[in-house]
Amino acid sequence: MANVKARLRVAVSNVDLGIVLLVAAAVSVLDLLDVLKDGQSDQLILPVLALLAFVWIRDRNRQARVADQLDAVARTTDGMWRLLASGDSVKSLNGAAITRLLEEARAGSDMWLFKGGTGTFIRAVTLPECVERAKRKRSKLRFLLELLDPTDEPLCAEYTQLHRSLADDGAEEKGWTSLGTRKDVYSTILAACWYRQHNSQLLELRIGLSRTISLFRCDLTKHNLVITQRGPEFPGLAIPQNSPHYNPWSIELHNSLDQTKLLDVAKAPQLSARPTVDETRQLFERLGIPLTEEFRDSDVADIARGALNRIDPYEGRVPVAAPSVN
Repeated sequence: MANVKARLRVAVSNVDLGIVLLVAAAVSVLDLLDVLKDGQSDQLILPVLALLAFVWIRDRNRQARVADQLDAVARTTDGMWRLLASGDSVKSLNGAAITRLLEEARAGSDMWLFKGGTGTFIRAVTLPECVERAKRKRSKLRFLLELLDPTDEPLCAEYTQLHRSLADDGAEEKGWTSLGTRKDVYSTILAACWYRQHNSQLLELRIGLSRTISLFRCDLTKHNLVITQRGPEFPGLAIPQNSPHYNPWSIELHNSLDQTKLLDVAKAPQLSARPTVDETRQLFERLGIPLTEEFRDSDVADIARGALNRIDPYEGRVPVAAPSVN
């Protein structure tokens, strides 16, 4: 039924062009059948050409109006954002645009699904800000995380080597180690459990550990899906909620999380305001991902300290996004 309606709308919008074609075809058939007298077909050519010229001029005017509207939108301060909200399927974003879109999502979404590697930005910025917004508004927050499995040492070593090989000389990623990657994941898990305990009436939490590696990081909210890679200075994609691509991606990401090793966060022991080394070790023991002997007490202290350290890892790497214009 929808296809029929769509075709009818197209036919109605092009009815004048159809009339031109119909008249031209009728004149040609009548001339071939010798129905028209000599010279009559020539006299009918001019009206047909005039009607065709009218249709062409009207179409040119319509295209000019659309171009003017797009140009006006693009020149406004928030033009790109209005285009993004206009229902386009996919938008390519860079730098401050990615930062701004994620900032707006943190201010207005009650659901967040992250699929990525260590979740460093998630624990330092996204999760704390989303929890603060939920507390201010007395609203529920559903937070879903798919992270690397920190107990899989070869996997984390491969992930580390991949990012080191892609990093420019002198970049921070060149100094990454497999142990550092694992500590980062543990810190994100600790942070998520800590925020859940201290906001138990507001925060619904699921954490899944994956044994696959990807360059891409997916942040799914109720407004957009944002796909980034290796930091905000690299190109990203945004898929708005009203895009035909949004729901399939949402199903894909939820199914991906369901296939991971899900942690029973309800088993987490009580954590203090500043988790100690013993509390941290006990937490991961209860969750079934114990810290092995290679994690010295100083490493465990780093994990606990990093969990609640709200330093934006990307600060200064891209221009600050301009504020929204209402």
